Amino acid sequence: MARSKTVAIIGAGSSGLICAKILLDDGFDVILFDRQEELGGIWSSKLAYADLHTQQPGGLMEFSDIFDGEEFSSWQHVHDYLQKYADLFHITERIRFQTRVISISKDDLRNDNISWAIQTETINGKKETYEFDFVIVATGLFSEPYTPIFRGQSHFAGSILSPSDIKSCKQLVNKRVIIVGCGKCATDMAVLAGHYARSCYLVFRKAHWMIPRRIMSGLLPVQVLFTRAFSIPFSLVPGAPYGCLFRFLHEKFPKIFTTMANGISSDIMSTHGPDLFNDKIFIPQHPYQNLENISVIPNGFIPLKREGRIIGKLGTIDEIIDETTVRLNSGEKLEADMIISATGYIRRFPFFSEKHAQMMGLTAHNGDVVLNLYRQVIPVRIPNIAFIGFTGSVGYWMINEVSSHWISDYFLKRLKLPDSEEKMHEEIKTRQAFIRKIFNRTEYDYRYYWAAPLDTYLNDMGLALHRTNNWISEYFGIYRPERLKGLHDERKIIAETGRKPRRFYFSFQLNAILILILIYIYFFCF
Repeated sequence: MARSKTVAIIGAGSSGLICAKILLDDGFDVILFDRQEELGGIWSSKLAYADLHTQQPGGLMEFSDIFDGEEFSSWQHVHDYLQKYADLFHITERIRFQTRVISISKDDLRNDNISWAIQTETINGKKETYEFDFVIVATGLFSEPYTPIFRGQSHFAGSILSPSDIKSCKQLVNKRVIIVGCGKCATDMAVLAGHYARSCYLVFRKAHWMIPRRIMSGLLPVQVLFTRAFSIPFSLVPGAPYGCLFRFLHEKFPKIFTTMANGISSDIMSTHGPDLFNDKIFIPQHPYQNLENISVIPNGFIPLKREGRIIGKLGTIDEIIDETTVRLNSGEKLEADMIISATGYIRRFPFFSEKHAQMMGLTAHNGDVVLNLYRQVIPVRIPNIAFIGFTGSVGYWMINEVSSHWISDYFLKRLKLPDSEEKMHEEIKTRQAFIRKIFNRTEYDYRYYWAAPLDTYLNDMGLALHRTNNWISEYFGIYRPERLKGLHDERKIIAETGRKPRRFYFSFQLNAILILILIYIYFFCF
């Protein structure tokens, strides 16, 4: 009997767990390493901040194997779900907790016959070296908060913290708080500070789109954003498998889709009304089609802003003048006892040598690391290693589940990849140019572009893009993880027969033809 191929997964957050489960189903022998004492990544007590809740509607932050359905759930609920998932599929016993990966290396990165050497160190200082056939880096987007260095911060008598340092509302009581940033973490912190602090200033360079829990004048829940119909207005992602008609309309009549997107943004603006936009500070400076960041408005944010408990300041911290005084780049001075840097996260891969990181396409950029990876998953011509959880999207969990299947097929040598390095590099460059054009960013962050990555991975594996049996539910139904059930069996059928599994799909075109036939019969046969 052949030996099972071994896989090391670095990180036991949501992306690492789903990848482990899928690889185990495909016969791999999997071990996970995580430096924390519990699984969950950002959904663990170490990284979660006080009152952290998801911004996903019910049934979207889950895996296809286990239904959850909790609405805007707390971090504790998400952690319990992940723990239940890991226990049910016997992943927990495969996790080496409180174990830091020191180095990942091998003598010849391009030789797929050589094992990876992984050196680890436990919390007790015990060092060990393992050998694995494959490696998956699943440290994700949210493992290391970015805390900027402020000019003059040595003068500051208060605390400079990241959101994950805030474990209790009591830390904010009677404090004069400045929060830097305008993303989800920042607005969550603002709500906490608005309730408990003496004052709360939200300082940011530019506003992002914040959406209510109900849109279209309150008639529809925010879940409708997870329908294919609502993804139609957004620009075509290079390489994604769009239909010919859809691509033709986008290329020849782009104003139609711009008008649709403007209609959505106008509805959001009118729903918020003067309570959020009266001072014009929170009005996004980029169109809805080009949204680079999006979040659901936390409960209480608008009432607290209306009452003056949350005050927005457009700008940056220029300097900390003395023990309690902060000067903004506008020259305005604010008094503070606490600064919370909700300025996002950075990606670091300290377990790779500089030489190996460069060979894999991991390039430093403004203190962060840009992942120049094919399909955002694998380095060009460096076999037996993959990265997962680095596509920032509102469909994060579903994308990770599908890309886990993609990785497994890649390790099993079932995927048909481009036949040259040049073609793979061209795919990377084209997508990066798209990201720069649409979002003015360097990362592979799609934000609302959740459908394109899903369809791309499914198409690469030869799987059906339409995951329901008719065009109405496909385009107007909520795209939930349950649509991804059965991917393992579908992949197995393709591997054994070479043919795509049959799935009945009543398409729009078929529907139109049927209507025309019925009209013909009605008028000419009776």
